Amino acid sequence: MIVNTGGGPVSGRHVPGTPLRWQAWIDWPGNDSWDPDASDVSADVLALRWRWGRSGLPVPEFAPPANLEFTLRNDHRRYTPGNGNGPLGDNVQPGRAIWLRASRMHDDFSTTNAATVDLDGRTTASGARWDVLSVPGNGFSAADGTVTGQGGGWPPSDAVALLDTGDPLATLMVRYKRGSSGLGGLVLRCVARDDCLRLRFANDATILERVSGRAATRLADGAPLDAGTWYDLEIQQTATSVRVHAVGLGQAGASRREILSATGIIDPSDSPRHGLWHGFRSTQDEWAELAVGRSLFNGRITRIDPDHDAGVCRITAADVMHRLESAPLHRALAGGLMRSGSVAAAILGWAGLLPEDYSLDTGRLLLTGGPRSIWDVSAARALRRLQREEHGFIYADGLGRVRLEAASTRSGIRDHQDPVSLVRFTVRETAGGGGPYATAVRRGDGANAVEDVVTFRYRRSSDSGRQQVWSLNEALEIPAGGEQLVLAATDTWDVISALNTPVAGTDYAATDDAAGAGMDVTDDITIELPTEAESGISGRGHVVRIRNGGANAAYLQSLALYADHCWRAQSSSAVQAPTALSPTSLLTANGRLVNCQYTDNYAAAQGAAEARLGEHSTPRPHLEVALPLLSRKNHRAAIEGSLSDVVAVQAEAHGITGAWLLEGMEINVHGSGDGEAKWWLVGV
Repeated sequence: MIVNTGGGPVSGRHVPGTPLRWQAWIDWPGNDSWDPDASDVSADVLALRWRWGRSGLPVPEFAPPANLEFTLRNDHRRYTPGNGNGPLGDNVQPGRAIWLRASRMHDDFSTTNAATVDLDGRTTASGARWDVLSVPGNGFSAADGTVTGQGGGWPPSDAVALLDTGDPLATLMVRYKRGSSGLGGLVLRCVARDDCLRLRFANDATILERVSGRAATRLADGAPLDAGTWYDLEIQQTATSVRVHAVGLGQAGASRREILSATGIIDPSDSPRHGLWHGFRSTQDEWAELAVGRSLFNGRITRIDPDHDAGVCRITAADVMHRLESAPLHRALAGGLMRSGSVAAAILGWAGLLPEDYSLDTGRLLLTGGPRSIWDVSAARALRRLQREEHGFIYADGLGRVRLEAASTRSGIRDHQDPVSLVRFTVRETAGGGGPYATAVRRGDGANAVEDVVTFRYRRSSDSGRQQVWSLNEALEIPAGGEQLVLAATDTWDVISALNTPVAGTDYAATDDAAGAGMDVTDDITIELPTEAESGISGRGHVVRIRNGGANAAYLQSLALYADHCWRAQSSSAVQAPTALSPTSLLTANGRLVNCQYTDNYAAAQGAAEARLGEHSTPRPHLEVALPLLSRKNHRAAIEGSLSDVVAVQAEAHGITGAWLLEGMEINVHGSGDGEAKWWLVGV
């Protein structure tokens, strides 16, 4: 999908001179197989809306799930659920994975009549020219959508094909097929052939190197790519890091994954030129579709609404945070030395996310003592509690991974001596110059976010030893040969552990009538305690399985459960953080509670409250800016902006200048080609 300048769909193949391309892919078969032909719905997209982060004025405290809405052309009823006669059959249904990305295509390597052309000097769609550095005959050739290496003569020499993207930290998108072992790949920030970062793909690893002179220093290894398979690669760069995401195209079960993460890169080269690389005589590797942009959204479809009168279908999707809203937790944290990052990881793991689905800061130390229970709340609510306690931010990063951002990120920026030196984008209120500009600016005073008193709940647990934790309060019918599952939960104890298996006649009894006056059939009853892995429940309660092996119905008349360890909070008090007016900590019966459900570390809780008070006791203005997408100047800002970026806003007519933190984003694109991005910012 591309932004048009005329009417009709916002779609089609890349057209030279068109600066921005949108791609929407849906995994209709539901098998994590991103097949470009079967998955790409870009040609049918008429309009889309994407929102991410903390959006709106005033800027809210919590980031809701990122969401995507788009309208598909559906006069052929291809996207109508239940249309078994359509080309997609019964695969059109909610729950399918969806992937949205935006990019500025530089070269799709297409040639006229399948001719083969030398890449050196080739003019790209962006107007730039390829510059191939090599000895004669050892370069690259393009033919019908792909580019390959050319075998060189003597002396042996690598070949590098460079393109000036205008940005040293551009996020590159390229299709790549490995044929050699480590003799093909890409170069980043290339000053010269022997002064760059080099990404190469070997049989056993993906390798990032720093090339300086004739030496190559290995910086990081990652997962390898299968030979002979086309991959869609996305290479993210910061000043000190490189991350590579890969999708094996057409492979079932080959969902998007991070294959390399290199951080802490010291003194990297600094150049806006990036491109292709191959070793001497390597002609087996292939490249296609080189672009600059990034993935905006990975999530799942929540609604499909066809409108046959209008010939369209409206699709709504949300990222993984949406799933967390409906994932109930009845689990226990082990306690001991645990930081907020490990608490968040436990919550996400219980909700069904895998380690590759999240990227968590370690956070501050919260647990130092006994276990805690996260009981009868959704995973999303538990994360919001943790976010308040940590005074950090939890959101999905647009690539489908949940992130816990350390509280120190924003405070570190605000403590910086010169916040403007951290600016990634400068936004002006009128068109002019080379940077992005806004057509509308709205300002809020941020008064709703001010907190004069920040309190927290301090809890310390103690083990009260063996206790009765639950008992049956009415007769329970068990069918002949059947079973019942019971959740035995206690409100008396925060956590129970080492639950004792009930003993017949001592802990439970059953009769053959509901009134309890009939024959004793206790021997027909067996009681089991499923493991946590089977039930998904631990902490304040436990699942109990009751079976009746008799020929007639039985009525369980009594059942008592005992646990060897029963944990209870010793204290729960609201404590005001020290301020200029109250230099010591004071007990208070009012004020807002930061719900520190997991904390038994007083110093950590006090530190979190003080940090939160320092952050929110001063009103910070909130800002909304509208960035028109049909301006080349705004493209990079709109599609590459990320949460926590620092933005300089220069809107003198509105009385607005200075540095702001980017908190939320929205993009709207319509069929006429009109498009607009919105940013929500909070003053540094």
